[in-house]
Amino acid sequence: MLIKARKKDRQKGSIIAMVLVFGGGALLVLAGLFGFILIQLKQSQQKAAFENSLNIAEAGVNYYRWHLIHNMNDIQDGQGTCCSEGSCAACGPYDHSYYDAQGALVGHFSLEITPRKICDQVLGVYVSSTGYTDKFPNYKRKVMAKYASTSVAEFSYLLNDDVWAGDDRQIYGKYHSNGGVRMDGDHNSTVTSALPTWTCTSSFGCSSSACPPGCSRSGSNCACSGVIGDSPNDDLWQFPVPPFDFNGLTNDLSRMKTLAQSKGKYFPPSTNLDSHGLGYHLILKDNGKFDIKIVTSLGRVWGYSLEEGWHWDYNIIQAESNYQTDVILPGTCGLVFTEDNLWVEGAVKGKVTVASANLISAFTDTGVVLNNNLTYTTLNGEDALSLITEKDILIPLYSPENMVAQGVFVSQKGRSVSRNHYDCSWYPDDCKKGNLTIYGSVVSDERVGTKWSSDTSDWISGYSQRYDYFDQKLATDPPPLLPYVSEDLQLISWEEVQ
Repeated sequence: MLIKARKKDRQKGSIIAMVLVFGGGALLVLAGLFGFILIQLKQSQQKAAFENSLNIAEAGVNYYRWHLIHNMNDIQDGQGTCCSEGSCAACGPYDHSYYDAQGALVGHFSLEITPRKICDQVLGVYVSSTGYTDKFPNYKRKVMAKYASTSVAEFSYLLNDDVWAGDDRQIYGKYHSNGGVRMDGDHNSTVTSALPTWTCTSSFGCSSSACPPGCSRSGSNCACSGVIGDSPNDDLWQFPVPPFDFNGLTNDLSRMKTLAQSKGKYFPPSTNLDSHGLGYHLILKDNGKFDIKIVTSLGRVWGYSLEEGWHWDYNIIQAESNYQTDVILPGTCGLVFTEDNLWVEGAVKGKVTVASANLISAFTDTGVVLNNNLTYTTLNGEDALSLITEKDILIPLYSPENMVAQGVFVSQKGRSVSRNHYDCSWYPDDCKKGNLTIYGSVVSDERVGTKWSSDTSDWISGYSQRYDYFDQKLATDPPPLLPYVSEDLQLISWEEVQ
């Protein structure tokens, strides 16, 4: 009996040992599983915090857009000057608490505000916002947004008259007219008109016997929808849309004159400096400087325009006198204002606005002649030109065979980047040219045209092929003091930064 008892005790001890071994293993497995679950939970919370930090940072830039709408010129978040000197490249940081919909504190965002100032005018604002949650403050996200008013550089063409873009045109960028539009060319963006209907005449290829699609007969002309034509991209047409105010450009020119006199370069009527003065000849240089001459004698050529009919063009410089050489524009205000007619050409370095207007006499309007090519030294966005005048911006008879014009060209009361018709029997070597490339934007009060055709659609003068390229860099970072389409602040760019 004693032997049997000892045998049973040994069996009980073995079972206990096995329970302890397997129980300990199970506890280790459970502990590892719980540890893994806790790690995964923490990682999920960290990942959620990382995503929430981006949302908080974006809430910061949205808040500052709201702030700017109510306080357009406040770049200090309502907290006075941003540094002891009263001005600095960036203002801040300005810390704000962020609450959820239930009013619980979730995290914070910190703002740094960098104004884009030209001639001491705030033209845009860069808002840098860094967001984080209070639970995981080390998981930060930072976004950079630019807010600015929409400038005319947002458009490839902005017109105030009825217009016809022929089937040889290639247009990249938005195309708008306050008048009717016949669009037969290729385009890759919206084509808009401020009119629900307009009258298409023979000047636009319409007649009662040949009304285009979208039109109906109206006497000897055609009554048409706001935008018509043979373009295959008619799904991009919109009409009517709000018009652009060309009359408002007068205020912009007045402001430019005042700023040029105090911060940029101002040139009075050339007769104030030379009794034979007929205007200025501006030559931009690839080193950022420019020469300016006084035009003293002009030659004439016989030309035709729809507005003036056959007339003498006085656009050819025959004599001029040196006035200033190697003029340096202030780096903070690249603005040139001439209170006289202007001939311009050369290479653009930096961001420059050139304006020509006579604001002394209400009965005199100045114009601009594109005397030669206007090109940037680089296309990476560092260079930009806007050329603004009251009357016409014209390409003369003796223009380059293949011409390039880079910039934003604005005519308040006339035609922008246009070329008159010249009779080939008079000027056989210069009446017809090769290619015209416009890289930027054309803003014109009147109908533009650089190619002339006969009644039988034969090419009789002007440029054979026209290429219009929209410059996206000008739209997001325009030249100084460019007129606005809308002064409402818009989000121009957004990016997450490290």
